[in-house]
Amino acid sequence: MERRTKVTVRPPDSRGLREVRVGAETVDRAWSLRELRGILRRHGYPKDLDLEDRSFVSWCGGGSDVWPDHTWRRRATIGFMAFGLVACATLLIVIGVPDAFDAMTFAARITGFLFVFGGLVEGAAAVAAFDYWGKRSLNLSGAIVFVGVLIALAVTTLLVILWFQEMEATWSTLAFFPHFLWSFWALWVVVRQKIWRGTPHPTKIAAGVVVTAALAGMNFAYSSLYQPTAAPANLALQVRYGTPRMDLERSVVHVPVTLHLKNSGSVPLYILADGWTVYGRTEKYVEKSTELRDRKAALETEGDVARHVESVEWTALGTGPFTGPGNWFDPGEEYSVQKMVEVPRTAKYDALEADLEAMVMRKDRGRIDLDTFGIAQASWDKESRFYCPPKECGEFRVYHAEVSYSTNLITVTRKPRYVTSWWALDPQNSGWAASISTFRGKGAIRDDETQREYRNYDLFTVDAHAAIPFADVVKPLSRP
Repeated sequence: MERRTKVTVRPPDSRGLREVRVGAETVDRAWSLRELRGILRRHGYPKDLDLEDRSFVSWCGGGSDVWPDHTWRRRATIGFMAFGLVACATLLIVIGVPDAFDAMTFAARITGFLFVFGGLVEGAAAVAAFDYWGKRSLNLSGAIVFVGVLIALAVTTLLVILWFQEMEATWSTLAFFPHFLWSFWALWVVVRQKIWRGTPHPTKIAAGVVVTAALAGMNFAYSSLYQPTAAPANLALQVRYGTPRMDLERSVVHVPVTLHLKNSGSVPLYILADGWTVYGRTEKYVEKSTELRDRKAALETEGDVARHVESVEWTALGTGPFTGPGNWFDPGEEYSVQKMVEVPRTAKYDALEADLEAMVMRKDRGRIDLDTFGIAQASWDKESRFYCPPKECGEFRVYHAEVSYSTNLITVTRKPRYVTSWWALDPQNSGWAASISTFRGKGAIRDDETQREYRNYDLFTVDAHAAIPFADVVKPLSRP
């Protein structure tokens, strides 16, 4: 029989792993008798080697029947830990990639890259989990797993906090809520086993995780809270009357009205809806009066009162959209258009009044799908999702599209939001309106929801007004 070097099997360590030596050289470690035979075969020993033959195998600290490893428990820990870390890596990358490459602010892009980096660390931690609960051939495997667990706990906690702001059931909650609970279990496991032991400079590694998490949190707060507040948004509107001209053939006065817009703030702005209207104002006068009329109505509406005016009526002479929904303007950008209103020269108006209004959204608070928003749908079209019988609702055109939040970190914790803008032109309901909500064409838009989204997306309305006495329109009057 061929003479072979004697094999020594050392006593099991705290995890049940037994060191295997061939001569004076440590060749591997084994969890079980089956694994021991595999190690010996790789080193040239026959598969049928008699392990009880003391001339070939020396057992220290227990014989061939002493294998205290809890195999299934260990494998279950590896599987559950690796699965959670891989799931967290996927979550971080899914959240981070859209912001890293397409966020609207620089701070949001930095946050996105930090999330992607965190996802890569989670992937490394999943691999390290196999080594730590395995042979521990890498000294840093425990520390890497510990870092991965801390990142998972920090990210899922942030997601849960953001979710509680609205508490909306979404498919993404099925991802981060169970993972939030998993992260506490994982933290309990790694703390109980003190897996950072044997790692060089564990406090510096923990400090690096804390600093990275704090940096991500500050970038998120800066891009979502501070920057939109510190950077002012302002849209200046202006209405100007031009020189009236008499029609060459009819007793009609053509009154030009110039509408002007300028983004005088420091952030780009979306136009959700806008419109202009020119009214003819007719007043009923009284010569003698001892007090201001309609004081109570003025207090309720914050309107004006006049001593010699008993009542006022307005007649719409012209109305329509200005730039139209979906247009957006960079800081300093301007836009002007001239409208023409025709008024009979013999009209009994006292004045002409023009209004220009617009509802605006900051572009750093969200992104609108402009390809969809620019396509109008008719309420009288039975194929449209916004169909409503004209006898009940009148007739209007609807602009509708999905709108995202400024960062994907918020988007994954909320239901989809949609911007809806409509323009109506009929005797009962003329004008425009716009809102952001979960409304998709069915049911009603809730007032409390629209008010909340006003704040979340920082919507605001601006207007401009101009008035001219009708006497200035018809007298003196020049022909072109």
